[in-house]
Amino acid sequence: MIVAIDFGTHGTGFAWATVSALQDAAGHRVVVYQPFTQSGGHTYPKDLSAVLVDRAGRPVKFGEKARNAWDRELARGNPQNFGYASKFKMAIHGREGKSDIPEFQGRLAGARRDTVKDLVTAMLRHVRGAALDQIGRYAVGGAAYTADEIRWCLTIPAMWTEADRQFMRTAAVSAGLPGDAERLLLVQEPEAAAVYCALNAGTVLGPDRPEGQLEVDTPGSRFMVVDCGGGTVDITSYQIRAEGVGPGQLKETRVADGDRLGSAYVNHAFVTGILTDRFGEQQLKQLVAAFPKEVGQLESEWETEKVRLVSETAADGTPVISDTVLVSIPGKIWDALDETTRSRLTVLASGETHYIEITAHEVTKLFESVVRPILGTIERQRAAASGDGPPVGREQMLLVGGFARSTYLRDRIAQRFGHEVRVITPMDPAVAVLGGAVHFAYDPSIIWGRRSKYTYGFGCSMPFRHGIDPQEKFFIDDDGNEKCNDRFVVMARRGDLVPTDHQALNTVAVFPKWTSVQVTIHATYAHDPQYTDEEGCEAIGKVIPDISGSVGLPTSQRSLDVAFSFGTTEIQVEVRDRRSGAARSADVAFDDLYGRGSTDRPDAPQGR
Repeated sequence: MIVAIDFGTHGTGFAWATVSALQDAAGHRVVVYQPFTQSGGHTYPKDLSAVLVDRAGRPVKFGEKARNAWDRELARGNPQNFGYASKFKMAIHGREGKSDIPEFQGRLAGARRDTVKDLVTAMLRHVRGAALDQIGRYAVGGAAYTADEIRWCLTIPAMWTEADRQFMRTAAVSAGLPGDAERLLLVQEPEAAAVYCALNAGTVLGPDRPEGQLEVDTPGSRFMVVDCGGGTVDITSYQIRAEGVGPGQLKETRVADGDRLGSAYVNHAFVTGILTDRFGEQQLKQLVAAFPKEVGQLESEWETEKVRLVSETAADGTPVISDTVLVSIPGKIWDALDETTRSRLTVLASGETHYIEITAHEVTKLFESVVRPILGTIERQRAAASGDGPPVGREQMLLVGGFARSTYLRDRIAQRFGHEVRVITPMDPAVAVLGGAVHFAYDPSIIWGRRSKYTYGFGCSMPFRHGIDPQEKFFIDDDGNEKCNDRFVVMARRGDLVPTDHQALNTVAVFPKWTSVQVTIHATYAHDPQYTDEEGCEAIGKVIPDISGSVGLPTSQRSLDVAFSFGTTEIQVEVRDRRSGAARSADVAFDDLYGRGSTDRPDAPQGR
């Protein structure tokens, strides 16, 4: 059984497929989705990413049930000291970007990173339980599937750092998902979407909007995936290898690009733009403090209306929003407003009381605050891809993600790029990542190679280069050789295409008297690092290999084989004692690369 979980800023859902000979043909594979009904009555393949906790911090409700329960609790003044969190995926990477998108209310106000991890774990545990409950009802020959027969797959943004990926894997294991890398896969969201769009028909954006799907029959053709979700936009470029889409036929051609530009930021612009304009900055702060539930209702109603909006295309291809939007003002807020504000709102709403009227021009500005930088990010990735030479066949672009349901976003992308690129969106772009993750987990070999996000390697001492290496790194080793400490041994460079079955190997020597040694793994954005303590180089993990089987032997007979594997979205490092065959894997503990240099000890392994 294959189960994929798509944990998103706005919503989280799961999908699954059975493994059998009949299912091996990807074009005929049946993927089962769990539909949810969200506010406004529209269905979605995900439930709301929301958690309600009690006064002790224990999760008690999830999804739409959590939001509804929190609204009821707020109406009573939150006497039980509950806490509510939503959009907290955007707090996983807590050091940069806009921090005002996640909602932490009640006892969760001011939540720290440790609390975010607990919330992610709780959400994943809830989804895992819901998936097992549904799958447990699916029996073959009277026997239901068990947890041990399931391979899980989690989707992650391509723009995430290795630290973010590790955060997600750790939370998933804490939630009860398997720790085995073969049974818990991580897949980049654009990769999953690319696989889905190669297998399912969609719509070619343009004047006639014919049905079509990703063309994969032209060897060497390129395409770009633009994944617009609730919190982020991820853009990744791929190339079709000679045999088309099949085992090992997609390779990533550029390091993924992206930004925090999801649909949640349109809602953020509604609050900071429209509500601030209508109520005034100071009065809005007072309303948020006094009536948090009612202010939340304003945003929820805008979200419902935003989803319903349909843009029209003018004769010159320009998308046009012609409808105004009316958002009803809850009675408590209306009564709390001063007479001047009420009168002004009534005039702006064409004489209607208890309403905020948002003009078509203002609605367009709200969308453009996010859509315009999305277009710029796409331009940046296309410019980078042009460095690979002219495309083979037609250049293609896949538009996926929950925000891709917006007709305005689709039309703006078609307007900007449709005359140069064949732009395709699935029938339901919101399921592309989730469905593609199932297909990927069923056959991960479909991805042939990825671009390395960092330059990876390890530190060791190497022969000293007079006139090149700093004198302070000079030392004489136990065999009397002149050595330079802290040299960076590169195993993969940033931007390099690394096949998923690639294993980078290097051999280092160990001195006779050493009874222990540490191999420290490093990463940096630099393309050609020389030393492990230069600015921007970070220690991300270590291996302490078992060398007890060769103690006392001469240096020539004491060797360690260091292997870096790039078979998944995460690196794996193993160090093996060549003499005894004892092997140990790395404890890779990524943090974000912000330039905290690190220095290896003088007893680092010796490079040959």
